[in-house]
Amino acid sequence: MKKIIFTGFRVFMKFKSFEYFEKRAAEAGLKIVYVRSENDEDLIKEVRDASAIVLIARNITSEIIDSMEKCELILTLSVGYDCVDLNAATAKKIPVCNTPAYCTDEVANHAMTLILTIARKIHLIMPNTRDANWEYVYTKPIYNYKDRTLGIIGLGKIGRAIVQKAKGFGMRVAAYDPYVDDDIFRIKEVDRKYELEDLLKEADYITIHAPLTPETFHMIDDSAFEIMKETAVIINTARGVIIDEKALCRALEGGKIAGAGIDVLEKEPPAKDSPLLALDNVIVTPHIAWYSEESFERDMVQGMDELISVLDGHRPRYIVNPEIFGMRNLT
Repeated sequence: MKKIIFTGFRVFMKFKSFEYFEKRAAEAGLKIVYVRSENDEDLIKEVRDASAIVLIARNITSEIIDSMEKCELILTLSVGYDCVDLNAATAKKIPVCNTPAYCTDEVANHAMTLILTIARKIHLIMPNTRDANWEYVYTKPIYNYKDRTLGIIGLGKIGRAIVQKAKGFGMRVAAYDPYVDDDIFRIKEVDRKYELEDLLKEADYITIHAPLTPETFHMIDDSAFEIMKETAVIINTARGVIIDEKALCRALEGGKIAGAGIDVLEKEPPAKDSPLLALDNVIVTPHIAWYSEESFERDMVQGMDELISVLDGHRPRYIVNPEIFGMRNLT
């Protein structure tokens, strides 16, 4: 019976019950072992004879990967896979897969909701209305969405999903993504910006949908905020460290930008005294952009479908290191 490791604090936070995983594993003749410890040594002991490891946001280092003697798959139940040492897995000829299609619409919807909420200052209006304050002067200025520019950083699945949502509000849409062909911009009718600086200068709303890589780490820093309009609003539903959080606080406190909607932070959960939580021109949500009842189910189903298929010898559907196909045989 093949052994499957489930690990990572976000796995156990996200899934309160593992009944579905247990049922699918049993039907496929697999055994699930849960490693709740964040200690690498504890994980290394368990992964030596494991056929697969399933995780969310758990750092899988080269040392952990080197200890794997039977591993056929590393699977993240998330869109992001930056927590896995991809070079080490590739050198070991282990496929790394993510689940990129389970929450595309949900994240795009959440990003759009944050844009609209910040722009209309609903987060300020609600507590005032509860106090029976029927004034609106404190909300000024509020601007219409029509003909405003939404700037998208990363025109992948989620970035593309938000295009039509923004256009439905009459927005112009521009995007920066050096890895997407011109044809995609043309098909989606998106104004291509070849330099990030050009997007930052023009956009009224900026939404981040890029993966975390060495290139995107702290991509939005003090110099980026200096370029943006003072009326700009920035949204991040991708990875927290794409924005330099200290620089974001400085920009918000100093009036460099008008507001921010943040679903992901550099440290999660944040400290209670995090300065970002105290600012009234920010909305912070608890890494929930992915969530709906439907996406919750899709994550489990797509994850187990991939796991069972790969362990049965089939080619992974969502492999992120396809170069291993030149090193091993998969049907």
